[in-house]
Amino acid sequence: MLEVGPTDQDGEDDADLAVFVDRLAAAGSDQSTTDAQTHIRRVIAAGSPPPGLRRLAEALAASVAELPPSPRRPAEDPASVVAAMRDNALVVLEDFDTAAAAAAIAALIADGRRVIVTGATPAEVAGVRSALPPDAADRALPHLPALTPAELRELRRLLATSTPGRRARPGQELPPESSLPDRGGVAQLCAEALRHTGEDAGAWMVPTLLADLDEGRRSAVTSVARGVYGSLGSMPGHAGSEWTWRLLSELIHGGRRAEFDQLVDDIARVTAALDRTRTDPPVSFSAAPPPGAVAVLLRYREFLAGGGRTRAYFRSAVQREAQPVLDVVRVGERRPENEADIDQVIDYLDLVDRQIQVDAACSELGVPVPGDEDELAEIADGLAKVAGAARSVAALRHDVLFLAPDSPLAVPDVETAEEIAIAIIEYADHGSAVAAARKLDLLAAALADCSPVAATAPEHEQAVTALRERDAEGYAAAVEALGAARREARDEAQRLELLERLREGAPRLAEAWSALAEVEPAALGIASFVPVAPLLSALPAPDSADIVLVLGASGLGVERLLLAAVAPRLVAVVGPGDTRDDSPSLLSVLQRASALVIRGPARRGQVLPFSGGAPRSAAPVGQAGA
Repeated sequence: MLEVGPTDQDGEDDADLAVFVDRLAAAGSDQSTTDAQTHIRRVIAAGSPPPGLRRLAEALAASVAELPPSPRRPAEDPASVVAAMRDNALVVLEDFDTAAAAAAIAALIADGRRVIVTGATPAEVAGVRSALPPDAADRALPHLPALTPAELRELRRLLATSTPGRRARPGQELPPESSLPDRGGVAQLCAEALRHTGEDAGAWMVPTLLADLDEGRRSAVTSVARGVYGSLGSMPGHAGSEWTWRLLSELIHGGRRAEFDQLVDDIARVTAALDRTRTDPPVSFSAAPPPGAVAVLLRYREFLAGGGRTRAYFRSAVQREAQPVLDVVRVGERRPENEADIDQVIDYLDLVDRQIQVDAACSELGVPVPGDEDELAEIADGLAKVAGAARSVAALRHDVLFLAPDSPLAVPDVETAEEIAIAIIEYADHGSAVAAARKLDLLAAALADCSPVAATAPEHEQAVTALRERDAEGYAAAVEALGAARREARDEAQRLELLERLREGAPRLAEAWSALAEVEPAALGIASFVPVAPLLSALPAPDSADIVLVLGASGLGVERLLLAAVAPRLVAVVGPGDTRDDSPSLLSVLQRASALVIRGPARRGQVLPFSGGAPRSAAPVGQAGA
């Protein structure tokens, strides 16, 4: 007798489940029962007890526990077989004839369930299979699928999630991942290709012209541009020194060059004279020197240098000529007496003349007239910077004019010179938009060549287009999309491979699933019809089925409850008029386990518990329902 009682507070462990299996198997003596017992004990020992058997054992334990049984739906609640199977692990279909059983199986298949239908005899199993509706018959097999449970589950997933885009992947040739340009590098090239190198239109032409120069020529032009940039950068600001920029503009157009050079020379001489006489005694005049004083003093100096002597009486003609000048000039506190004194006076008069010339030239050129030596130094510095900038700009104007035989560049003013110089330096330091664009075009062409036009995937074309349009974000998105496309291609290849393997042993099932996947992916169910003996002798692998449906349950013994190891849910079918006796049977144990009963068409599909009433204490199977 099979004793079933309440478990301890920690629940029934695997050892208890193994004992339960042994008690079920003890009711039978055929080889299939022994094979099933051996297999089930092995999987329990491996730590993977069949969930269907565990649920059966728990239901039996709950039916005799001191606690109230689990809530059941009222007997008058109508429910379909499909709905009942969603909430119940044990169901009895009572008074279901062959047609009704076939309809129930068809409904489960349409719900996407994996059903294994079994019965005592092959004829009984074949009879129900032949009664299936045509659409369900296409998804019914006289054997278990050749694919493993994991492969079958993966195939159903791939079929259910299939899309037209994914199904088109086999005809596409995706570029190798290694052929895709680096996203970071592409982003830099796109930024460079789109970078504005200047406000002047001429600055946009610079990269194109420089890109075609040889390295030596380009280096020389870059050196000139750096000179322009540096010299213009050293110029004083416009505020307060507007004259320097105006004078620079005049010089680069060839105006005032002679006057400018003369002013620079005069200021240099004045500065040199001031530096040379800085430590000498000061020269002063008590009255304005006579006209031609410098020439007179030069002759007098020559007289002294030739050995002439100054006399108080009987003066020479040269001394008499110089005497009016000597009378009004002093070197320090004394009259000029010797050659050195005369040189100092001559230098002083020459300095005065040049200062007058400097003042006049400044007025003519629009340069501020210096009021003292410091202002003179400032003007000299400004003129030197103007001269340097003018030379640099002139060199740049010459170089850009001959960058190419038909060079369209020109440097009409200082602002343009600065724009073009900056563009040249930018090209040298950071590359150019033209060079970056050319690189992107080369990358796009190489990527496009990775697959024939007819086999180019949309994501591949998107990546090529993004490179040609300098769209870094679009390219990054295309690379991500190509990654997804590769996964889709792998999924589609796996779907086709698994479907082909399924088609080898079950062509109608393969075709039915392929058709349903596009319109009703949730209906990818399957029913395998296998008699009890071979099913128990070779129990399917775990997760092979969702439901095991047992035909002719009223005539099967307790040992056939080992069929609960086939799937997590068990459905027992009792035909109209099937005889029942009081001996222990599969049906009587399900009665004790409070299995849900669904009445057949003759009973209008009522759903009710197999047994009700208060909980009972443990009792032998033979006494169940007594």
